Amino acid sequence: MYIDPIYWYFALPGFIITIIAQIYVKIVYGKYNNIPVSKHTGMEVAKLIKNGEQFPVEIYTQGGKLEDYFDPTKDLVNISADNMEQGTVANIAVVAHEFGHVQQKFQKSPIFRFRMIMTGITKFTSSAGYILFLIGILLSALKLAEIGLIFFSTSTLFALITIPVEVDASKRGMGLIKKYELLDTYDTDGAKQVLTAAALTYIAGFLSSALNLLYYINILGGRRRS
Repeated sequence: MYIDPIYWYFALPGFIITIIAQIYVKIVYGKYNNIPVSKHTGMEVAKLIKNGEQFPVEIYTQGGKLEDYFDPTKDLVNISADNMEQGTVANIAVVAHEFGHVQQKFQKSPIFRFRMIMTGITKFTSSAGYILFLIGILLSALKLAEIGLIFFSTSTLFALITIPVEVDASKRGMGLIKKYELLDTYDTDGAKQVLTAAALTYIAGFLSSALNLLYYINILGGRRRS
């Protein structure tokens, strides 16, 4: 299978940044996942916040470690098995972050709502854009390739929008931790580090997507010049 050597100039930096971010998250999460909290398990924290804030969501458990998420289309909060059974600084930080997303939805955060809209759009445009771009390049139909590139670029826009959404969810999560006194001052600092490390993965994802987009822009520019 042929791979354009120029591709690596764009892909390799993003790949390296992503790997570094993932390793850093595992190190930080591992550190604070070994600091137990006597008050609550992750599941207990989830129920406490849900009831305290009167969020109309369902809580269920699926998956192992670091598989927590909020599905805003079904109002479901998934708490991973690891968080259900244990109560550590990392567990509580992750659960609080997911309820930060819940708060975003029910307080009608504009950027959260915009990302929800973009989620549905991007699922179609990113795939369709790649196909249109490829057909346009193969047939030398550069206008078609340009349309495909515009469609494809929505995935990069989505990655960019995700950063402030996730950062805001972490801030809201930290607010919930303080409101319900889930952690002491020292452990709260640890929770901040866990969520900051997680945010770096979204930044890395955006940079990787942007570099990938620049590669296709480079291809289109080369075809125009020739």
